[in-house]
Amino acid sequence: MSNFSSGYALTNAGAKLMADVEAGNLALKLTKMQLGSGQANTVDDYVARSALFAPQNTMVITSITTEDVGDVRTCLLKASLTSEAVESGYEATELGIFAQDSTGKEILYGVCYDSTPGYIACKTDGNNAQMVFYVRIVTTSKAMVKLALPKTAEELVALAQQKSAEAIDSATAAASSASSAATSNTYAQLAMSSASDYATKAQKAAESIKEKEILAITDSVALAINTEDSGLDIVVTTSE
Repeated sequence: MSNFSSGYALTNAGAKLMADVEAGNLALKLTKMQLGSGQANTVDDYVARSALFAPQNTMVITSITTEDVGDVRTCLLKASLTSEAVESGYEATELGIFAQDSTGKEILYGVCYDSTPGYIACKTDGNNAQMVFYVRIVTTSKAMVKLALPKTAEELVALAQQKSAEAIDSATAAASSASSAATSNTYAQLAMSSASDYATKAQKAAESIKEKEILAITDSVALAINTEDSGLDIVVTTSE
């Protein structure tokens, strides 16, 4: 996977926003991250840009962890991407960080560039991979950093895909337990079925014996009637 650990560069719009944030006039409202496959000579090529050279996938920032050391505040941003959301694989060379300016307009705040990029897997690669990206930005301790909620359809889809990936992990564990329970239930059903068969056979056997007893009694009574005139005493004994 791509390694964007070499740092980032602010765009002109990002530097202007950061000046207001560090002066305490505004909060830094981050909106999203975006991967791209564009080519640049250096990260400084993005200073005057408002977009990546070749945008590919948008990712919702799912968490911001802040840490203060003296007058410096570091913010660790986290976003993730599932390969099911990638139509065609590519080499991720650029990663953009977006924020809202003083008017609420979304701007390209800063960019990380990787000259030795890694491959971003796609949905046809046959491996549902989840890729997690971390970016650390630095401000002053006066800066207030916030996460703006997704608003566009693209951002909402990205958020849904993130939550879906998390749900898959939970569902896999649940499915394993459910499978074991289903197996046990199958065995129980088979045992119940066998017991039912045995009971049915026993009932039929009892009915057969009863029918034979009735036939025997009927034959004996008939014999008594036929021999009554002969003066013979015939006693019929049955057992209940």
